[in-house]
This record gives sequence, C-alpha cells and structure tokens, in this order.
Amino acid sequence: VVTVPGVSGAAGMKGEKGESGENGTKGNTGLRGKIGLKGVQGVTGLAGPPGPRGPPGIPRLLNNTELCSKLSEGTLRYSQQRKWIEYCDGANWLTLTPLPGSLQQLPASSCKEVAIKYRSSSRNGKYWIKPSLNDPAFQVYCDAKEGWTLVMKIDGHNQNFAYDSALWSNKETFNAESLTLDETEAKLVSYWTLPFTELRLGMKESGTTRWITVGYSGSSLYSLIADGRYRRTNIGEYRWRSLLSRSSLQANCNKEGFNAKTSDTGSSWALTHARVRLGFIANEQKECNTPDSFVGFGTAFKSVTNSAGNFATSRPDNGNLNIKTIGYIMAR
Repeated sequence: VVTVPGVSGAAGMKGEKGESGENGTKGNTGLRGKIGLKGVQGVTGLAGPPGPRGPPGIPRLLNNTELCSKLSEGTLRYSQQRKWIEYCDGANWLTLTPLPGSLQQLPASSCKEVAIKYRSSSRNGKYWIKPSLNDPAFQVYCDAKEGWTLVMKIDGHNQNFAYDSALWSNKETFNAESLTLDETEAKLVSYWTLPFTELRLGMKESGTTRWITVGYSGSSLYSLIADGRYRRTNIGEYRWRSLLSRSSLQANCNKEGFNAKTSDTGSSWALTHARVRLGFIANEQKECNTPDSFVGFGTAFKSVTNSAGNFATSRPDNGNLNIKTIGYIMAR
C-alpha cells in the first residue's frame, strides 16, 4: 500500500522573541577619516583691565657727544670713553667724579698722573700731590696737559735765589702759596720731594717765555743741587742760548749742568766768577778757572745782581750783556 503525504497545514503563530545572545568580540579599528575644514575665526574679546604699576626704572645718562656750548650749559652726560659723569660749564665738559689731585684727601703722585687721569678735560692750575708716602700732600701748580710740576720761580732782578742763597741747600718753602706761572718768586715743597726724569726750564723776557727740556733723572732737584757737587748735562750751548731772544757768551770752557762753577776751587778770588745752580758758563781763556759769562738759573758773578738770565763780559761773542729774566723750573 502506497502512502501519499498529505497537504501541508497552515503556518502556526509567530513565536515569542528569544533571549539576546552573548556579545561578540571587538572588531578592528576602522581607517581615520579626513580633517574637516577650518572653522571661522571668532570675534576678538574685550581688553582686560590694566595690570598693577611696575617699579621705577634706573635713571641713565646718555653718552652725549655734542660740543659743550652756552646752549647746553648745566647739562650732564656720561662719558663712555673716560668712564665718568661730566657737566657742561658753557665752554667745556668737566668731570663730576673726584679724581687724583682734586682733593687733599685724594692727592695724585705728581702732575704727570693728573695729566694721565684727566686726559683732555684737564686744566692747568692748582692740584694736590703726594710724591712720597712719608710726606703730607701739598698743592702745586700743574701743567696738566703735559704733566709738568712747578718746582721754582726765580726773578733775575732779585737775589733771593742767587747762587749762594741758602734756599738752594735747605728744605724750606718760599712763597709756597704762589701757584701760578706768574712773576712772583717761589720755591715749593716739590723742590725736595718730587722725583723726575725730565726738567722743563723757561725764561720769560719782554712777555715771552721760551722753554727747553733737559733729560736728567733725580730723586728731587734738591738731591742734585744742595750738596754743591757738579753734575754735567749734555744739551749743548745752542739749547741753553735758545732760552733768550739774544744772548752773549765767551768762546771757551763751555761747562753746563748743576752747580757749574770755576775749576779753581782753591782760589777764593776764582770762586767769585760766573757760577750757576743750573745752566751754562763760559770763559775767554781755554780753561774754566775764571769764567765771566753764563746763561742759567741761580746765577752769580762777583757783585752783579742777576739770579736768572744771561750775563757776559770780557770779550763775549755778542758784546757785554746783563739780561735778567723770570726763570721757571718744572719737572716730571
């Protein structure tokens, strides 16, 4: 007997939802997407309130290189080159910084130090110096441009500094308050305290001063003169004569230097002939026993009154002369 399947019955009703299954494993990270377009700039915000006031700044002077004039009188500047503060007095820039020589408590060792420290702002005049640690500071006249210290001023018309004056052999001042290059005679403390390697000698006649320089080293001028010993210089007759507009000397002897005098020291008569504390003497004869002419400082000849200048007699080359000058001795 063949059994034939019957016709399928109608579908049953939908069953209820089953429970969720367990989570699956995490998948791989996908590729990064493209950067989006730049957004539009926002509106600027309002300014905030001002902050608290800061501390005051440090005042500073400018390195003014303008010339000092009446328009800038009273102004200050800082000199970068010299490393000090300067003020304008209407003509020159002058330092406000105390420098060696400006105060008794801050003396320079010499006028040469003044010239070096002050440089182009220095002025000739009074300065305090202290050449030796063992001596107190004292005032002198300085040629502060070139560093010369004034030692003596001699008026040839007077006898205060004639050859035999005690002022050459003692340590006493004479008119020490006269600290200018005028015609007042003076002997300063620098005569026995100032070491030097050069002397500057000047003679003033008819308002004109002529100068020469003598290279010679000494612990002081006193050390070269006070003992009366002859010490030779070597600048020559021409240089000594150049101190004057005209001069006259004899042809022989030609002895120059410190304490130049007769060679005949055993004759009191010969000792009255030409002699100089610093200068040049000459004689008619071919020796130095009786010299009758001189150019120099601290001079003498018999009873002649001439302590600085030129004197000549007994057939000198330009006739008899007696020229009295103002003599200046400076050192550095």
